[in-house]
Amino acid sequence: MRLKLSKSFIFLIGSVLLAGISALLYFDYRTNSILLEEVGLGQAAKLANAISDQLHTAMRLGGGRHENRAIIERFSNIDGIEDIRIIHGPSVDRQYGVELDEVPTDALDMKALEGAPALNVVRSQNGYMVARNVMPSFFEKSCLGCHVGRPGDVAGAVSVSVSMKEYERIVAGHSVKFFIGGGGILIMTSLVVLMLVHRRLLEPLEKLRVGALELARGRFGHRVGISSGDEFEELGDAFDSMAASLSAASEDLSELGGKYSRLVDMAADAILLRDIETGLYAESNQAASVLSGYTRDELMKMCPADLFPLSKLSEYNQAVLRWVHDEKGFLHDAMVIKKEGFLVPVEISASLIEIKGKKFIQEIWRDVSERKGLEETIRRQIGVLEETVRVRTSELNSSLKELEEAYRRLKSSEQKLIQSAKLISLGEMGAGIAHELNSPLAGILSITEVLLSRTPKDDRNYFLFEKVKDAAVRSKYIILDMLTYSKPSREGFAPIYLNECIRATLTIFTSEIKTRSIEISECFDPALPRVFGNKGQIMEVVLNILKNARDAMAGSGTLFISTCTVEEGAGKYAVAEFRDTGPGITPEVMDSIFDPFFTTKEKGGGHNIGLGLSISISIIKEHGGTLEASNSPDGGAVFRVRLPVYSGV
Repeated sequence: MRLKLSKSFIFLIGSVLLAGISALLYFDYRTNSILLEEVGLGQAAKLANAISDQLHTAMRLGGGRHENRAIIERFSNIDGIEDIRIIHGPSVDRQYGVELDEVPTDALDMKALEGAPALNVVRSQNGYMVARNVMPSFFEKSCLGCHVGRPGDVAGAVSVSVSMKEYERIVAGHSVKFFIGGGGILIMTSLVVLMLVHRRLLEPLEKLRVGALELARGRFGHRVGISSGDEFEELGDAFDSMAASLSAASEDLSELGGKYSRLVDMAADAILLRDIETGLYAESNQAASVLSGYTRDELMKMCPADLFPLSKLSEYNQAVLRWVHDEKGFLHDAMVIKKEGFLVPVEISASLIEIKGKKFIQEIWRDVSERKGLEETIRRQIGVLEETVRVRTSELNSSLKELEEAYRRLKSSEQKLIQSAKLISLGEMGAGIAHELNSPLAGILSITEVLLSRTPKDDRNYFLFEKVKDAAVRSKYIILDMLTYSKPSREGFAPIYLNECIRATLTIFTSEIKTRSIEISECFDPALPRVFGNKGQIMEVVLNILKNARDAMAGSGTLFISTCTVEEGAGKYAVAEFRDTGPGITPEVMDSIFDPFFTTKEKGGGHNIGLGLSISISIIKEHGGTLEASNSPDGGAVFRVRLPVYSGV
């Protein structure tokens, strides 16, 4: 069982104090015992010396056995004397005979008769200590007149036993006072120690524990605020500094995570993350739900067998094995079963990534149903044209010239349609490249923002980082404009700003125009209202007008672009005007410039097929507007696009 730190400290301090008290008690007990023994033995030695002197004096004065017993009787009446005995040695017993009360009775008596003092402290039957001293007595020259022996021989011994009862009572009283006083001091010391430990140790530790729990809950704004003036304060400051760093890092990670999430969610292609071990999808973006018809939660419970038809599943699994082996993917044609039950053709590119030690396949699905439909439409139109030519050929058999002209137009139309298909494929490829460039550009932007946040503004590298960021942002918007142009029909009709459409087209193609020494003069109405249309299609109209102006000026000149708002009757229109400084439009071709396949440029090689303005006027008509062409009084051609203003909220 684990104890809290406070209980552990109390237990340890209590154990130390208990051990100290026990040691103190034992030391006091031993000290008192030794003291009592020394005092008792000292008293017994003094009395034994005194009795021995008295006996020698009495014998020198001629006193006999009666006098000796009288001396013993007097000393025995002294308080504290437990017992006094005279022990005769062998020579005295041989001279005067043996008396039973004066013979040795124990080892101490025998030791004393051998000539060595014998000391002992024992506990009496009544429970108190008794100190006993047996002192030997030796023959002197003065003793030889009455006794038979030699000087220095042991004549006998005096045994004195002293009671320590009174001393024990005094020492016991002293011990009680000592224990009471010492115990009180120990208790007060213990309380003070515990109080200091709680205030200077346990309270800061509790604050640190609470702070750690708050950080674990994600509350990075919590601070411990320890002000103890010691190492705990330094530890608290370090803890608060760590919390501040974690808070800043959490904000940075949250910001970066939000940016990456927005990039993935805003992607036009479906992005799915599949766990290699389980085979289930682990993550998907919004485009994946739009393409498949399933919600994100539904996709998280599905595997490829649920989304791919059986005829394509084996081919897909073979492609996955190659992706895992090469750790990267390639374009793979497949069919996805939508939730509604019908099939959607897609192109899949993939890459192998590792997250927290687990391997995932990141798949990007691109819907190519529009491209497939367009290819089918082109093939159908070619068939219709071939049939038309065949019918017209049979009808115009009478005229060889008309037949040759019809055949030439057929071949020209076929080349034009083939070129259109190539342009469509090129647009798809450009869109794919633009999608692939988005990820490294997003990484460059994120890293540049982190470097800017960590670099002081007075640092010489700060200006360079800003330039890198501006270039990356510009590249990002160029790519977005290319995506919008390459897939105009994906967005459908929506409220748009005509100024933005023109600027987006200029951003993509302005470098080509400037290499031909063409200047662009802009005069945009900042308050120009929105129109309702398809941004990609409007960009295509602007592009065709820009190309015609570029070719008309033969590589040098000025292109004037302006926008404004006009009101005609009950309608309100946004107008964009494009005027070049070229030779203008001749009267002979003014009525034919919007006809399909009509062009004043040299034909051939799949270029200048004469469809640009005819497609442009069709797009503008679908938007409910008009496209007009005229000549400027100052010279050059003028193209005017007029679109109705969006009346919705």
